[in-house]
Amino acid sequence: GGSQPLSHEELRARPGRNAIAIALIVIGTGILVLSMLLGLVTPFAVLIGVVGGILSFTGVVLAAHLIMPPALRLVGRMLGRSPSARLAAANAVRYPERASRTTIGVVIGVTLVTMFGVTMASFRGLIEEARANEPEVYAGTESLLDSVTAVFSVLIGVSALIAAVGLVNALSLSVLQRTRELGLLRALGFSRAQLRRMVLAESVQLTATAVIVGLVLGTFYGWVGAQSLLGSARGMPGIVLPGVPWAILAIVVVSAALLTLIATVTPARRATRVSPITALAVE
Repeated sequence: GGSQPLSHEELRARPGRNAIAIALIVIGTGILVLSMLLGLVTPFAVLIGVVGGILSFTGVVLAAHLIMPPALRLVGRMLGRSPSARLAAANAVRYPERASRTTIGVVIGVTLVTMFGVTMASFRGLIEEARANEPEVYAGTESLLDSVTAVFSVLIGVSALIAAVGLVNALSLSVLQRTRELGLLRALGFSRAQLRRMVLAESVQLTATAVIVGLVLGTFYGWVGAQSLLGSARGMPGIVLPGVPWAILAIVVVSAALLTLIATVTPARRATRVSPITALAVE
């Protein structure tokens, strides 16, 4: 019917949308590179970087159906070779539209959390290094660091909330909307335990992939922001290395794992309790 998610082949047959997405990624990335180069001269280059970030990330969102399946396949190989794990890996990539809908909110949230975390860590590390090299220039920057940390902490908190809500809603709805599919598998001989393991494995695959993609994008965007803003500051090394907020990244990974369990276990148990005949009657 009209609500059936599109297959990979059908999505690839949208040349207009795909061309726009790729163009936005290429143009946006080019602008980001330009902002990093200009960041060696002026801190206002960060404004150019903002434009490049918006364009490139918009392209990533539009091209999620092209980007996520290869990443999902890679993560799916790590789940093992049991029937439940293999079926979960196949389900996650069979309909890229459904997979991208489920994961894109998490990708956005994790990207924002990581970006703000990397930018904050880079800013703090560079200011402290510059203060050690030229204490007379950077004297009294403690209050500035505290203010920057407070602002970024709020941004990280809001981004984490976006990621958490998106993850719980997406995974819960993904399970509940597949009652007919789960009923068919029950009719084919899958036990309730096997179905629950399959649903959990698929959710783990989706969440892990979204978190990994978000971490990579967020680290890149955070590094670009730090380089564009601080590359030309006095006492700075010129080429800025990204700071890694290990505590924030650990919280993101652990929280994603816990939320995956919370968002999947109860809906999966409810869906697998429905008899195969009743489930197959669901439109």
